[in-house]
Order: sequence, then C-alpha cells, then structure tokens
Amino acid sequence: MESGGERRSAGGGFSADVVCEKHLFKSKVSESLVQLAWSQHRCAFPLDRNELCIWDTETPLLLSGHHYSISAVSFGHKTNPLLVCSASRERVIVWNLDECTQKVQEGLTPRGTVVGTLLGMVLHVRFSPDDQQVAVCAGNRIYILSAKTEAILTELHGHLAPVTAAEFCTWEKTMLISVSEDRTFKARKFLLIDEENKQFITGSAEGMLWIFSLIRDHNYRCVTHINLKKEQEKFCNKLWKSGKEIVLKTPIAVSCMVITKASLSYSDNFFSFFNRYSALNTSYFWIGSSTGLLIINLGNFELEAFLSYKEMSIILPLLFLLGHDGALNSVGWSHDKKWLVSASEDRTLRVWSVCNNEPALILGKEKFHKTVRFAQFYFIDAFILLCCGAEFHLLSFHVDTTKDDLKRYKPRSVCKLVQKFPMASTMEITSLSAVNDFYSYIVLTAGRNRALEVFDLNVGYSTAVIPEVHTRSVHQICQNKGSSFSTQQPEAYNLFLTTAAGDGIKLWDLRTLKCERRFEGHHSCCYPCGIAVSPCGRFIASGSDDKCAYIYEMHSSSFSHKLGGHTESVINVAFSPSSPQVSHFFSFLRLKYVKSSL
Repeated sequence: MESGGERRSAGGGFSADVVCEKHLFKSKVSESLVQLAWSQHRCAFPLDRNELCIWDTETPLLLSGHHYSISAVSFGHKTNPLLVCSASRERVIVWNLDECTQKVQEGLTPRGTVVGTLLGMVLHVRFSPDDQQVAVCAGNRIYILSAKTEAILTELHGHLAPVTAAEFCTWEKTMLISVSEDRTFKARKFLLIDEENKQFITGSAEGMLWIFSLIRDHNYRCVTHINLKKEQEKFCNKLWKSGKEIVLKTPIAVSCMVITKASLSYSDNFFSFFNRYSALNTSYFWIGSSTGLLIINLGNFELEAFLSYKEMSIILPLLFLLGHDGALNSVGWSHDKKWLVSASEDRTLRVWSVCNNEPALILGKEKFHKTVRFAQFYFIDAFILLCCGAEFHLLSFHVDTTKDDLKRYKPRSVCKLVQKFPMASTMEITSLSAVNDFYSYIVLTAGRNRALEVFDLNVGYSTAVIPEVHTRSVHQICQNKGSSFSTQQPEAYNLFLTTAAGDGIKLWDLRTLKCERRFEGHHSCCYPCGIAVSPCGRFIASGSDDKCAYIYEMHSSSFSHKLGGHTESVINVAFSPSSPQVSHFFSFLRLKYVKSSL
C-alpha cells in the first residue's frame, strides 16, 4: 500500500483540488472488472484476486475465505452490525465486520458465513433493505439467499442472457429490479434506485443510459435516455467556446455502469468544485466507465464533469479544426508532431498548427485540377507530397504563424510546386507512400491499373514498375518505417506491404521487386481495410470486415492473434510507436486500444 497527499487533476482542465489521491493499493496480479462496494467511510474490493480488503481511515482489514477470484462485493444497508457480502464462482460469503475486527484484535483468523456454493460466475450481489436476504446474479438467473444460513429462498428465471445487476426497491421491499445482457430489465415482486423520484437508472455497453419510472401507473415506462457520447461532445464544446483548457481522459463511447447517487451542497468540501457550475442541493449520479467517472445532473440530465483515472491515455479532442467544405480524404502528422496536413473533397489542402484552430497554410482549388486524395509531410518535414489524379506533386513550403495586425490579411506562409511526377498508364493514383521519419528518396505509388510504380526523387523519375500487383486496385501501401523507440537491421527497411479488397496482403522487397510472402485469413471484401507494420518490424496488423483486427507475424502467412469486440467492420489499424499496443477503428469511428504481449 502506498499513501500520500499528491494531488491529481481531473476532468476538463479545472483546478487540481477536485480529487486527492489518499491511498493506492497494488495487487500482485491484475484485477478484472468486478463489482466494488463502499459504505460511509469504508470501501471493499478484491486484492490479489481471492482476498477481500476492507479499507477505512485506519488499518485495512484483509479477509480470506475464497479459493477463486472474487467477482462481486456489496455492503449491507444497516450499520449495526455492518455486513459485507463477497462472491466468487465457488461460494458466496457474508462477513460481519464487527466480529471480524474483534477476531483480528484477538489474534484470530476472521471467518464469514457461507450462504451459497457453486452458483456459477457471479456478476453482482445486493443486500435487501433489511439485510435479511442477498440477491446473487449468476448466469441468467437470480438467487435470493438467506444472509444468515446457507439456504436458497427463491430462484428467479426469465432473462435469456447473463444478469449484470439487480437492486431492491427501497419503498417497496418485495420488488427486485434486474438488468441483463439480453437488453431487458425485469421488475420482480417478492439500478441505481432513485428513491426520491421513484426511478431507476441503468446503462449499456454502447454508452447509453436509460431512466425508467417505477410508479405503478406509469407501467415502467422510459422517462428519458442519455447518449454519453453526445453529452461529452456538448460538454467539451461548451468548455472550448468559453476558452477553458480541455484535458479530458475519458473515451467518448464506453461500457458504463451506474455507481451511486449523491446530493451536493455548499457544505460538501469534496464537491466544492461542482458548486461553481451547479445549483445548491442538486442531485447527481455517477457513471463509472473503464477509464473514468462521469457526473450527471439528475435535474436536467446534463453532464456536469469528468473525473479521469490517472493512468489512462485515451483522450478527447484538445482542439477542433474546422475549415474544409467537403469530406476529409487524409490527415497526416509532421515528424516533430507540431503540424497537421489535411486533404479534402473540396479540392483544398491545409496545414494546421496543433496550437491553433485556424489553418496556417491553405492551397485552394485553383492549385489542383482534381481532388487531392492523399497528402503527407516528406523528407523530415522539408516537403509535402500529395497525389492528384494520375500524378503526385512535390511541394516546398514555409509556415509562419506570427501575427501582424496591420497586415493580417496578407498571407505570411508560402508554398511552391517543386515538380510533378506522373504515373504511367493510369487514370488515378489510389495509394501513395513515402517515409518521413528519416531521409529517403523513395516514393511508392499505386494506380487504378493495378500497377505499382517506384520513384527515386534523387534522380527525379520512375525507376521501376510492377504490373498486376493485386487482382484489384491497391488501396494502401505500407512501408516498414520503424520507430525512434526501436531498432531494426538496415535491410528490413527495404520491405513494404500492399493490400487490395478481396486479395489479402502482400509483402514485397524493393531490392528484388518480388512478392516475398502473402498474408491471408482476414476478410476485406466490402471495405478497404487498413494495415500497419509494428515499430519492431516483426508484426503486421490488419482490419477486417468481420468486426475484428488481425495480427500477423512477418515469417508466417497465417494470423497469430484475432482481436474482437467491435460491432462494425474494422477499417483502420495503427501500432503505438513506443509500446506493444495497437489501436483499431471501425466504420462508426470508434477507437479501441488493445495491449498485447507482442
């Protein structure tokens, strides 16, 4: 256990006194997502998988009794005695904390009461309002157990998928509300409960929240639903327009779960931050995600703030870049990560500073006879390469972001055409690739004629043509560019990949201009799914139509890892330059980060 008074900033770039980390518990093994519990000044959570830790302001209390990983924990409602229930796949145990504390003081091993055995994988447990029963969600069933002895009082059926949460109704103690992965909820006579308004709140893995009425005459109708993605975008736009710095570390669409409800007032020291933006004595509820907490106003159902976990690296936009009048075709980073170049269907090219939301350089429609399909920085940011029709352009540029109020309408940034390079026997270039991370004269292009052409800009012309590279037009060329965080043999930089819809991935060698290996196993017939080479040069990542991303090893034609979890086709992938991590996008622009032991 580590402790300290180091303050952590959280959410929206506001003051650092929102959350103060007091204690940090480190487990010997990584914990999976489990139901945690808190009560007054205590919290309960699994430690080292099968050990239960009860933490308060004094010494932590460690309780042992499970042989398998603890998957759910819940406190009772009464304080005398204070009960806590822990569940694993082999047993459900109820602990009397007063008795356990006394046993520890006497030097004895505390024991709990086993109230259930071999119920299966438990996802959620909850005490009844009088602490006499425990509702245990295991599989697609709910077991009502006695909190004093090992006895199953009732077994509830009806859900078609695992039950993820259940809650007793506080004003009608014979009613139990449950939610399931079958996307239904059921009210049982016998999720966050809002007692004041007689409602309950539940969430889904798509980032949606639903609030249902529990009044009999309302027939359990949906009062409202909240799209967390849209609420976060509105919140972010509001902060951006007010000129506040935005530093958010919560993903837009996340698996969510209602944590708890709280009424905040000026007397609450911990919540003093919110009172600058909210009315007095307003009710809120907290949403827990995989990377942070979201606070929703229960009066107007608007997002009030974020509390982000310190170790997550997924971020919301720090800057919105607006200006193109058409769909974006490509966006590329500069080598120093200070600039972005974008190309659009509006036949314009723009260079942006990451510190300003206005373009530093604009090349208009008069410069290009056709739409610019791709643009990138080249030769360690000395030039810009772009493809337009059947040719690609090499541009030199100078960007000046200084402002002169007397000459503010006069452009200070300049860009000049160095040379145009036509690709032979094609109507349009479909893909272009060049290395910007180090000095290289090689530029690779592919066209509608299914050919690939190699240009040497040191001599200023095409040096090789490979016909019939794929059975369809190549939609991406991917060179082995390496990374400043890893090293490779010099010969490895001669390798590059091509991919076409319905024709897999091919590995080529610039020295021989021959296909050295073919990679198949993923599905790419409907969408032009992207590919990427790892910084170490040993792995290849690919998107796929079957809602998965695939990892190949360079020396094997068959995939080694299949990464699922998306709900639509994966259209693009990218490796982290400094860690064994791959991100993949699907067609609704959702981003996933997957860490692996590659």
